[in-house]
Amino acid sequence: MPNTIQSVTHTASIDAEATPMRRTPSPPTILDDEEMLDFSPSRITPTPTPSAPKPTSANSSPPSEEELLRAHLAVAETNRSIIKTTGANSMSTAPQFTPAPPGGFPHIHLAHAAQLFDFQAAKVITAWLKVPHPKILIRVFDHDGKDPAVKGPILVERLRKAISIIAQTDQQEDHEIKVSPPCPEATREKTDCPLSFLAYNISEETKTLILNQRIWSSTEITFAAHPFQVNSPPLLLFCLHGFSTTDTNTVRTAVHDVWIEDITSWDITDILSESEIPEEQAHLTAQDFIQSLWVERLDFKVSGGILLPRYNIFAVSPTNNPAVWTKLRAYLLSLKYPSELEGSGSSVNFIPCPLCHSIAHPRGLCPFPNIPLWNGPKHNLTTKPTNPNMRGRGKGRRSAA
Repeated sequence: MPNTIQSVTHTASIDAEATPMRRTPSPPTILDDEEMLDFSPSRITPTPTPSAPKPTSANSSPPSEEELLRAHLAVAETNRSIIKTTGANSMSTAPQFTPAPPGGFPHIHLAHAAQLFDFQAAKVITAWLKVPHPKILIRVFDHDGKDPAVKGPILVERLRKAISIIAQTDQQEDHEIKVSPPCPEATREKTDCPLSFLAYNISEETKTLILNQRIWSSTEITFAAHPFQVNSPPLLLFCLHGFSTTDTNTVRTAVHDVWIEDITSWDITDILSESEIPEEQAHLTAQDFIQSLWVERLDFKVSGGILLPRYNIFAVSPTNNPAVWTKLRAYLLSLKYPSELEGSGSSVNFIPCPLCHSIAHPRGLCPFPNIPLWNGPKHNLTTKPTNPNMRGRGKGRRSAA
């Protein structure tokens, strides 16, 4: 890796809730994972998902698609706990959709590798697994999964129409495209709503076309397309607050210094040794994991414009074992990260974005509405009236009888 740091700065506001510089590796290229006040949009530098190293033992056989999915779903509840609950050239097709910006669309970070199947009824997951490939998973922007009996059929038809338009632009389909809606478990809380749709009965060319661009935004519907597979463990580990600096290098140094301490380093090694990584390679693998660390800043503000930055912490997991990765993340986010002169960082829950469903930022910091020619949902941040006597005035107010 080159010895540079790339960081992303985001800007928004919410109600409240120095060490020597080091030459550090740059983050890997990603391909494909409260009320806001005083909002000002920020520049977003899209960062494309590196391929994590996957050491395997010589005698192990890869798990089946269903076995891998079930393993990740088994630890999904633990991974959700860190979220705050309140082929074809696709870049030049379908002009009614927002074109991809230079460098591609921003990455959508997931809480865990099987999050696309969260809260889905078990019988639906089983049925989806039996649907033959090619097929893709879809999540609709600004869709909360509530009222599925009403919204489900509407979104299914809009998705089917959008995919048909994309396919017909490249003359890929000659049969009816099908879309299966999400279906929650009957015993689940009403707040736990599945968000993923399944698109199938499509050609391999159409699947490739849709996945190459990933984000499709028209005036009728905006959605993100994902391969039907369990992804590698997310790059985004946790979020820190408590630092009084805006310098990502300082925060990276604070985190790195804790991770390379003997006790922490050995704990990381011990955790990784529980995975498919050979025990004699666990220590070197832990060092590679530590060196893959990078940081991105989120600029939160309290009323009055006081900056309270938060920092997303990323690293490339050397294992795809869901239980081991979950244990490693839980251990690292439980630590304190003191700096010499800029305060001490501690973990804070993510605030997921209801627009794009990324856990990396809240709605007011979503980068998608800032993309040129964006057709999808906006931030929709409204300013509260400061003068109570001004409320209700304007067109449409009824006069006294």
